[in-house]
Amino acid sequence: MDAHFDATAVKQLGLQAVKYVSILLMVFGGVVPYVPQYLQIKRTGNTEGFSQYVCLTLLLANILRILFWFCKHFELPLLAQSFVMIFTMLCMVHIYVRTRQKTILPTDKIRRFIDLESAHFWKWTDFLSYLQFLLLFTVAASCITYPLSDQPVFVELLGFLAVFFEALLARRSSTGI
Repeated sequence: MDAHFDATAVKQLGLQAVKYVSILLMVFGGVVPYVPQYLQIKRTGNTEGFSQYVCLTLLLANILRILFWFCKHFELPLLAQSFVMIFTMLCMVHIYVRTRQKTILPTDKIRRFIDLESAHFWKWTDFLSYLQFLLLFTVAASCITYPLSDQPVFVELLGFLAVFFEALLARRSSTGI
């Protein structure tokens, strides 16, 4: 009986370990490809081939996914995955902006979000502008979501938009990601 108990306990422990490793892979697996790219940009000071629009797309998709969670709860590891992806994309944007700032000449015009120049959208020269835009987007989307959170059509549309933004990336090559 004692050997059976130990085997059962070991089996349960193994299943728990698999469960937690799976959760960790789910939460952090999506950001793993960005680590080498971040390190390469930091090491070489070269942002060539990097698309800041991939960051924009993933930031918007994950903000919308978090808002969707408030309307229709889904698994917590997927919610955590959104926060981890947002943090990672902010790190990528930060290293991109910091690296690009080193190449700005004194005669170059500083581009900021508050200038509201559509031709320079998401091409700003300071990191704060990216944060300002994301804050504005999040507040605006939250203000729309809160009063409509009990409307099933809106909630499903919100979820669709979150998935749609991520699907936009799947249609492109992975070059530059």
